[in-house]
Amino acid sequence: MPQHRFQIQAPFDISLKLTVESHGWVGLAPWHWDAEAEVLSRPDRLPTGHVVRLSVAQDSPSTISATVESDVEVEDLSDAHRIVKRWLSLDWSPDEAIEVAVKVDTSIADVLRTGGGRMLRCSTFYEDFIKTVCTIQISWAGTRRMVDGLVGLSGQGLFPTPVELRDMGETRLRNEVKLGFRARTVADSNLALLELGLIDEEGRAHEDRISREVLIGLRGIGPYASNHLAVLLHDFSRIPVDSAVTSYCRESLGLEPGDIEDHFAAWGNYRFLGYRMDRIARRTQAAS
Repeated sequence: MPQHRFQIQAPFDISLKLTVESHGWVGLAPWHWDAEAEVLSRPDRLPTGHVVRLSVAQDSPSTISATVESDVEVEDLSDAHRIVKRWLSLDWSPDEAIEVAVKVDTSIADVLRTGGGRMLRCSTFYEDFIKTVCTIQISWAGTRRMVDGLVGLSGQGLFPTPVELRDMGETRLRNEVKLGFRARTVADSNLALLELGLIDEEGRAHEDRISREVLIGLRGIGPYASNHLAVLLHDFSRIPVDSAVTSYCRESLGLEPGDIEDHFAAWGNYRFLGYRMDRIARRTQAAS
């Protein structure tokens, strides 16, 4: 199988491992994380139509290496390059977050300097969107089951395109993929995103046009989902409060849901990073 390799040099340190462990996305199909080799991979369809397996590993504190495997020659690697940059948020600078962290918690500032604080993202905003809908009012096991069902539609282990979901419609999404009440949200919001020109037929988005206000205007998208998606668009100003966040804050910090945002107010526009990095730090301390 032909292989093509390339490197991406970032202007700051990044951590593949910390990014992979940033939240649960890596546990959803079609991702695969080889924890021993520290290689992240998944199958993807490039805009050219080529189906490839894309893998990434860390070469140095600021260098990521990528491998593209395909049954046919892939001459233009620009799309693969763009996908890897999106996965690892390589277009996000941590400088401002570090400035805030220095004033609030220097240990978190140190983690940010070494590449922490990034959230693993899917190949397209659209995939992030659909997977976020699959986390609404359901257990993580239920989320995994629904995402497995979506990925199984292609027979190639690929996440379906917006056009494929549009053509399926709400009834099939409900009955065949077992999305429950989320089937209507997926069907209607997917169609709205396409008709508004916010995503193309491959799911790539005009991300600078997608605000929290636009998201919450879509059917079935409330504060939790809009805040979660905003985080994946590098807006960390609000915390996506769901049952897991509520449970953690109540048990570890003695906070009720209405007090969570105020507790992390010192982080300003980086409230979510303050919450998330605090949680990671506590987990690391408990394990040591």
